[in-house]
Amino acid sequence: MEEKIKKEELAKKLITSLIESNVTENDIKKFIRETKEYPFHGIAVDLPYLELTKKLLHGTGIRLIAPISYPLGGMTTETKIRQLQYAIEKGADEANVSLNYSAIKSGDFAKVLDDLKRVVEAAKSKIEIVAVLQSPILTNEEKVKVCNLIFDAGVRAIKVASGFGWNTRPEDVMLIRREFRDKFRIEASGGIRTTEQALEMFALGADLCHTSTWQKVLEGAK
Repeated sequence: MEEKIKKEELAKKLITSLIESNVTENDIKKFIRETKEYPFHGIAVDLPYLELTKKLLHGTGIRLIAPISYPLGGMTTETKIRQLQYAIEKGADEANVSLNYSAIKSGDFAKVLDDLKRVVEAAKSKIEIVAVLQSPILTNEEKVKVCNLIFDAGVRAIKVASGFGWNTRPEDVMLIRREFRDKFRIEASGGIRTTEQALEMFALGADLCHTSTWQKVLEGAK
């Protein structure tokens, strides 16, 4: 029988979040009180709670993650940059940046690249940029093309789907790993609710998994 993964080892490869429209300050405090018992790679909260969460995570080593133009990617580049600057000011370590999906689907890849490049330049190496590919709405050809643009923009981490309305499919993790080898850190997101689902994503090539149901994902570990 295959030995179970340890909870601490699994937690290091997980990112969890509390991003909903009805989240209160007390919800955030309770969430961090519970999650900081494990060495998660990162925790994502919406922009208004970045400052509070940074204070609550102090000394844990858990990375604070900010969503930018999340989840639809419908914001202008200027708005994305202002959100990013705010995230930097509040101490975020990583930013999950939605791309310009409308431009992708319209075939305006120059606009997609320009948008992401400007965001990367605004980051000034003060925060790690993770590009949200949103693979479920893209053709395989678009996925490969956009991944190349992400690389050209200087980004080395891809979140395969936002996890908010769109889930990462195993075949998309496999596609990115096959086509780009070790060029990217691959993050799977959406629909990952059990230990087995997380381990499957890791086996297929994902480096990290996002999950809002972290207790259930850790449940099957020892």
